[in-house]
Amino acid sequence: MGYKIVILDIDGTIVPHGKVISAATKQAISRLRERNIKVVVATGRAPYFSESVIQETGVDSMVFFNGSYAVHEGKVIYQNAIGKNLLEKMWLFSQDQNHPLTFLSGTSFSVTDLSHPFVVQAYQDETWRPELAPQGHWLDQDIYQLFLHCDTDEEKPYQLHIPELDFRRWTSIEAKSCDVNLSKSNKSVGVTKLLEALGIAPDEAVAFGDGLNDMEMLSLVGMGVAMGSAQDEVKRTANMVTLPAEEDGVYFGLKRLGLL
Repeated sequence: MGYKIVILDIDGTIVPHGKVISAATKQAISRLRERNIKVVVATGRAPYFSESVIQETGVDSMVFFNGSYAVHEGKVIYQNAIGKNLLEKMWLFSQDQNHPLTFLSGTSFSVTDLSHPFVVQAYQDETWRPELAPQGHWLDQDIYQLFLHCDTDEEKPYQLHIPELDFRRWTSIEAKSCDVNLSKSNKSVGVTKLLEALGIAPDEAVAFGDGLNDMEMLSLVGMGVAMGSAQDEVKRTANMVTLPAEEDGVYFGLKRLGLL
């Protein structure tokens, strides 16, 4: 198959958790470009959490917020914010449960409780620091994603109470936070918008990912590649499994596919 595009998740895929992009991964991206194969990023991160990766990889087309926001050659082509009624419903319910929320807009993020231990844990290894969220601040700005800070077994009441939203735990069940997105929004939605802008069919695309939020994307494309560190559920969704990010899994997978 003559693949025309490679779509890369960030955390756990091109960036090992808590580390940086390896020289081998950068070399792989450069070689793809030499072969006129487009390279894009599809991440659960916000744009401002992705600036260093964008600079290092030189990508100009990206999907952010797990599919709710897509950029093609530096121009926003798709955005799907969470409705104000759902934001209020989520905020009220989280207040009843004593769980903090992080609100992520296109340009900034803020949290309802800066001192909560789950919030401190969420940002302890990051250079980004949230501001305190004023009550009702989402009314005058678009919010594309939330972080719910709670234990895994405390998620289910939210899923039952607000089925319009989707809750996906960060990296592992030990994580004390999860992404919250519209239930009909995922990476495959944003990737489809990007592929349409590029004039590339899904079966002409390769995608690499490691998380539960990558499953729809891996199913969409012609060649879905799961990282070696991915959960079994993600691996079953993929067409191929490569090495973990710590072992240059993107480079290894692309070599195996004959793209390098």
